[in-house]
Amino acid sequence: MGKNRGDSAILILCENLKVEFVKYILVFSFFYVPFDASSQTIPVSNQLMQDYFRIKQLQGEIDSSISLNVRPVSIVFLEKQFDSSEISNSSRDIFNGSDIFILKILPITIDQQFNSSHSYGWNDGLMIPSKGYQQYVSAGFFFRAGPLSIQAQPEFIYASNPEYLSDNDKVASDRYSSYISLNFYGADLPAFYETRDFTKVSLGQSSVRINVGPASIGLSNENLWWGPGRRTSLLMSNNARGFKHVTLNTTRPITTSIGAVEGQIIGGRLENSSSAFNLNKKQDWRYLSGMVFNYQPKWIPGLSLGLTRVFQIYNTDIDGFNDYVPLFQPFEKKRTEEDSKLRDQLTSIFAKLIFKEANAEIYAEFARNDHSFNLRDFIQEPQHSRAYLFGFQKLIAAFENDEHFLISAEISQLSQPLNRSIRSAGTWYVHNINQGYTNAGEVLGAGIGPGGNLQNFEFSWLKGIRKIGIQFERYQHNRDYYQEILDSGDVYNQPWVDLSAGVIANWNFKKLVARSRVSGVQSFNYLWQTGINDLPQKNQFNFHANLGLSYYFK
Repeated sequence: MGKNRGDSAILILCENLKVEFVKYILVFSFFYVPFDASSQTIPVSNQLMQDYFRIKQLQGEIDSSISLNVRPVSIVFLEKQFDSSEISNSSRDIFNGSDIFILKILPITIDQQFNSSHSYGWNDGLMIPSKGYQQYVSAGFFFRAGPLSIQAQPEFIYASNPEYLSDNDKVASDRYSSYISLNFYGADLPAFYETRDFTKVSLGQSSVRINVGPASIGLSNENLWWGPGRRTSLLMSNNARGFKHVTLNTTRPITTSIGAVEGQIIGGRLENSSSAFNLNKKQDWRYLSGMVFNYQPKWIPGLSLGLTRVFQIYNTDIDGFNDYVPLFQPFEKKRTEEDSKLRDQLTSIFAKLIFKEANAEIYAEFARNDHSFNLRDFIQEPQHSRAYLFGFQKLIAAFENDEHFLISAEISQLSQPLNRSIRSAGTWYVHNINQGYTNAGEVLGAGIGPGGNLQNFEFSWLKGIRKIGIQFERYQHNRDYYQEILDSGDVYNQPWVDLSAGVIANWNFKKLVARSRVSGVQSFNYLWQTGINDLPQKNQFNFHANLGLSYYFK
């Protein structure tokens, strides 16, 4: 009996010790573990703020050790770099308890977009490719308690999405959809997206995280942007809606003896569209694993070097831990079982160099849609399955000290190189997975899509967040399709090309920030209707307009 009493006493003592241990851990986590107030992020969808901070870096007001190549980034960490009073901060404190407990109202954002003739535009997140009017609304709150942070920023869109394809357009569109969707190598890219009067509520730019020092781990639905591109990004952008993912990432650069590093590793779920063409494919969600790593050498200020890599696989084809985290396997096919798996992978390397004294930057990204068999294969044909982009920005002093002119240009090339006739690599974003590299019917990477090419030029006047400028673009739709299916001696050099010219303007009115872009877009050989493919040649004009308003409470 005494033995039982002794055992009971021991058990009671152990339970008390457990309770005290848990209390200690909680107190230690909240008050002694170093955490940053930097878990609130600038949504990738807020292109105005992304560009604003990038310009501030060219002006030398943000340290070049912050690469801005791994986004979203912490707004608090950026704003510590300079006086950001002109943008009235990003949110309003409802409660601020000694930097431990914080509750903020996030900005209210309304974006409106209109296309007069047919779908045009990309990098618009939850918005869909459509004709007519559509509206996007976002709002929410940010809460932090010690290392725990919750960013609730849901999104809503309405799109009138009227039918806009004529009878001939439907014939041309169905031919392309058959090519891009029904081949063994396919992609889920419907020409007419979902239904009329389309509405959607999404988790948007929401996340739940644990933040300790410069590291953060959690669940997120935020859009991601990897790499230095401004108008396009080859592997990860906000062209498609955000997707649910687990994330382990840095919230600020980690300084080491050899330089600064940033990075992110994710595992997420990609969804399919309800397109009729997609219903003939495997109906299963896809698991996406991805990583980005950015390094800035200590010895070369302003230089950042990076690597991105993503894999996707059908949920029902996952077989073991290696399929969940395949990111660190060899790059050479001969050293892996990649060809035997129904799995896709894409990889890119990128670089950006900031010239502080010249207020300028140059950047580039080079990617592969299919890995080389071995090192010899890569050396002989490095251009096989490649895509690339490069660009620059330059600030020139204007009339007053705080005014500048901005000159920027960017070129993106996703079509196959000249050796396609000898060794075809297939079309970018289109490989073993029948839905391609997409989420809900839109490409996760460059919005110009498979086989697309883009040249962009901008000239603007800047004063703080205010901007007035002009922008010109030449967008060539899927040249791989044109060259493989339509090109002949009679129709050479008649691809589908859009030429656009537009005016862009940003302006702030105290707590209200407005941004706009109005463009005229002339499409030549619209939907590859050239006049000799049994369809009459069709050139079509489109009026494209975008107006956004954000209200900052503080």
